[in-house]
Amino acid sequence: MDAIVLAGGRLPPEDPASTTVPGGLKCLQQVGGRTMLQRSLDALSEAHGIGCVIVVGVPPETPLTCAHPLEVIPAERDMIRSLQAAAARLAPAMADARADGAQALVVSADAPLVTGEMLDWMRERAVEGGADITITGVERAVMEARFPGSKRTYVRLRDGELCGGDVAAFRLAMADRGVALAERLVNARKHPWQIAAIVGPGTLASLMAGRLTLAQALKALDDRLDLKLDVVVSPYAEMAMDVDKPEQLALVRAALEARG
Repeated sequence: MDAIVLAGGRLPPEDPASTTVPGGLKCLQQVGGRTMLQRSLDALSEAHGIGCVIVVGVPPETPLTCAHPLEVIPAERDMIRSLQAAAARLAPAMADARADGAQALVVSADAPLVTGEMLDWMRERAVEGGADITITGVERAVMEARFPGSKRTYVRLRDGELCGGDVAAFRLAMADRGVALAERLVNARKHPWQIAAIVGPGTLASLMAGRLTLAQALKALDDRLDLKLDVVVSPYAEMAMDVDKPEQLALVRAALEARG
């Protein structure tokens, strides 16, 4: 399975590190002696069954190492378009596999605690499920037990609370249609009425009230978006421990120190 590493995103000007990190790129912050991006590539190097790796969003001269064939491409205007550009780079080499349901892993470069073992777990779940898009979630109890004070955002469901993870997978044949639908959801994420138009007002109301189970929420999205979406609940809190705030960076550095 090929992999795409999304490495875009810059530190805000008010962050003191923005003037010391190359280009102000968040993924090039040092954690435990390596950049967050390099740690993502190290995890992919440790993982099994990985083919090509495409990094999106850093200068081509950025020093990077990986055990798998590596290509660096520029970021597009947003995350969804960057993902689409990376999928297009994989398309020629994967033309036959695309028709057979081949998938690609998507890894965020600001989740430096992810390991090869965790990526193996995700790859196996994605292959077993065979969904068009597979995303990860971590239960609140698991997240807060491992990283108290991590300040994640949770979706409240009838069968539990989940925060989104930083590793996903998608079927390459779905790249154009799947990306277009994802772009609609991303663009509407701060506008409830636009979200309601996509998922249906009844589903949105039930979700906001915490009345939907995970299975019901997925079924509603599958029907509405005409694709198979799967959420795999990860036992690894590290898969949702991305770095957006200074206190989260401190948590990650402490975890790496404890890991040795």
